[in-house]
Amino acid sequence: MMNSGILPLISIIMPSYNRANLIVPGIESIIRQTYKNWELIIIDDGSTDGTKGVIDQFVNIDSRIKYVLNNRAKGVSGARNCGMLLAQGEYIAFLDSDDQWYDYHLADSIRMMQQTESQAFFGQWIERSGELMFEIFNEYFQKQRIENLKRTFEVRDDVIILENNLLERYIEDTLCIFNINTMVFKRELLEYFGMFYEDFALGEDTAFIINFFDHCRIAYHMKPHVIYNQSQDSMYFFCDRRQLDPDTLYQNKEMLQKIESIGVESLAFKNHLRSKIHTFDRKKKKRLLLLSNYTLARQYYSLSYINRMNKKKALRYCLKSMGHNINLFNILLVFHILLFSEKGSSFLKRPVDLW
Repeated sequence: MMNSGILPLISIIMPSYNRANLIVPGIESIIRQTYKNWELIIIDDGSTDGTKGVIDQFVNIDSRIKYVLNNRAKGVSGARNCGMLLAQGEYIAFLDSDDQWYDYHLADSIRMMQQTESQAFFGQWIERSGELMFEIFNEYFQKQRIENLKRTFEVRDDVIILENNLLERYIEDTLCIFNINTMVFKRELLEYFGMFYEDFALGEDTAFIINFFDHCRIAYHMKPHVIYNQSQDSMYFFCDRRQLDPDTLYQNKEMLQKIESIGVESLAFKNHLRSKIHTFDRKKKKRLLLLSNYTLARQYYSLSYINRMNKKKALRYCLKSMGHNINLFNILLVFHILLFSEKGSSFLKRPVDLW
């Protein structure tokens, strides 16, 4: 076993709100870590379901675990910021209260950062929905993304060392290979990259992550480090979108409202990402702005299509889509909304992306 006396302290930030029935497996996965020199700071946003009592059972038997009541009520971003301000560790890591780490996560992340002289670390993850486990990095498009990165960046064994031009690659391909729950980084980097944006209801984790792109050396481990749970009360992963049909979504008003709300909220991050394009040189900026316009047009198009039973709302979204990129699909969708709103269309459904 490693001697914790010579290992750097890792501060683990866990935001929580009404997680009494979900938080125990996450805490236990931290206790099981083979790396022992850590502190766990659990930030409670004012739970009313007995979460504090559950956490206190661990606080009373393990001095490394700390409970903090957050009175600022700024959501998950505010909770994480609160935790980072209290952190004492040389490194910072995050784990959501309903997810679990594999027991090698902290040990491997520190070892790989040290071996590659990196300042930040990410790993892969497995998604769980009920009893089903999804190894998403075995899917074709994720495999292609990883192979493309391996051809571009330095690779040491099963670690990709990400350094320059990563933000550009992210904008070009929307690299969905980063998860805040696998992130470990040197706390000193906060002086340069700042905290979480507290005004984002969605995408706040990615907005934080991309601040590190191109400004530090990142070790990316091609191995799962976390089990990421899809739950009914999750802001984003409350359902398996692969099972949703945009043609019949309107029949479930509650689900439609959730999907629409997430689509609208995520536009704030997409516009934030667009603002970063202005830091590129003129040639790259022109190309990346075209990609950004396409992404925003597609998002508004999708919002329009799933709301086509509400003609006024659907037309408003479709016109916003056309404001970013006029194309055959959004032109035809205008006529479809006006004439055939109740019917789906296999052709017009093709660009729909439920975020």
